[in-house]
Amino acid sequence: MFKKMGSLAVVMLSGLLLVYSASRSLNFISLTLPPDRQILAWFGLAALDIGLVVWLVAFLHGSHGWQRPTAALMVVVDLIGAIGIFSADTWYEAGKAGLIRTMSADQVQGVVIILCGIIAVNIAGAVVHVISDPEQLKAMAEEDAQDRIEDATLKKILESAEQLAAELAPKIAADWSIRTRAKYSSKMTTRTPPASGPLPLPMMNLNSETELAVLDPNARTNGGRKK
Repeated sequence: MFKKMGSLAVVMLSGLLLVYSASRSLNFISLTLPPDRQILAWFGLAALDIGLVVWLVAFLHGSHGWQRPTAALMVVVDLIGAIGIFSADTWYEAGKAGLIRTMSADQVQGVVIILCGIIAVNIAGAVVHVISDPEQLKAMAEEDAQDRIEDATLKKILESAEQLAAELAPKIAADWSIRTRAKYSSKMTTRTPPASGPLPLPMMNLNSETELAVLDPNARTNGGRKK
């Protein structure tokens, strides 16, 4: 029971300190924004106090493989960023109140550059965390394997096509020659005129003496008989 109460007390303490840190960070980020875009300061907390909580949860639950070292690194980055920005805001406001020496323009510029770097690293960390998901890596590996298989298959097809061309081209050409020769030979045969021969004699009446005389001039008829 006391162990649970101790853990709960630590969580409550962390929450209160994060609220304070977030308020100071929010105030400093607001100084870098124009009056009509102050709402964007809340999104800047995603790279500081909010990001710290998110990356911590991701490290403890839901990160696998290369995602775990990425999440752990981002926890450290956001922790340093949150401490640095709320410290800079405290210094800036205390300087304005005359309690300590005010921050110079170069110092403010340096803090702004650091803030931009922390935001950029958080964006890169989120991208790496998504890409390094084991399921995503497995899918990418399978797609790469399929691409390699397809490339190798296309290469083999091209090699086989050259071999088949060298093997089948002469046969195809010979077959085309045979079919073309047969086609034109058949056309030439149908166009050849029939052979000439003696014309048939007309049918004649052999009972006619005149027609017999034509066939045999030496013939003499007597009632249709030779003498």
